Amino acid sequence: MPKDNIERAIKKGTGEDKEGSAFEELTLEGYGPHGSAILVSCVTDNRNRTISEVRHAFTKAGGNMAEAGAVAWQFDRKSYFSFPSSALSFDKAFELGVDAGADDVMDGGSEIEIYGPVEAFKTIATALHKVNVQPEEAGLRMIPKQEIELGVEETLQVMKVIEHLEDLDDVQDVYHNVKVTDEALAALESA
Repeated sequence: MPKDNIERAIKKGTGEDKEGSAFEELTLEGYGPHGSAILVSCVTDNRNRTISEVRHAFTKAGGNMAEAGAVAWQFDRKSYFSFPSSALSFDKAFELGVDAGADDVMDGGSEIEIYGPVEAFKTIATALHKVNVQPEEAGLRMIPKQEIELGVEETLQVMKVIEHLEDLDDVQDVYHNVKVTDEALAALESA
């Protein structure tokens, strides 16, 4: 390999290159196996490479990429918080969530989840902070408006596609509309 190429790569990697790499956020949409809707959030310095990799993952799984907006309408952008139920009782969490403008507070047994509009993110975060609850997870998510329920084998096929997409370097998040049942989760963990 020529010395110039090596030096150029080193400068680009260390940020010395004045041109540098411009990173771009993109959300790609597609349909996975069995009609599952999948949104893929990416950050990339090479748009064409990322689109090609994501398209390949969809095609390999028997799905296909979709045009912008074909899948996104099936999701709502929401604030999301998750914390252990030992940090706050469900009743107090429910009251706190409602007062802070949350849409839904769910008891998952070992954890409590709070969903709310994007505008309520700061309000909910502040309310949790005031009662000394440190969320394990907090951020904005794409939540499906309606989930589809598939059989165990079909769910596993979709989850394999999602795992493959998540393994791509440029992929940040993958959102889907498949309801993962306890049976499917157990089968996935044993696989």
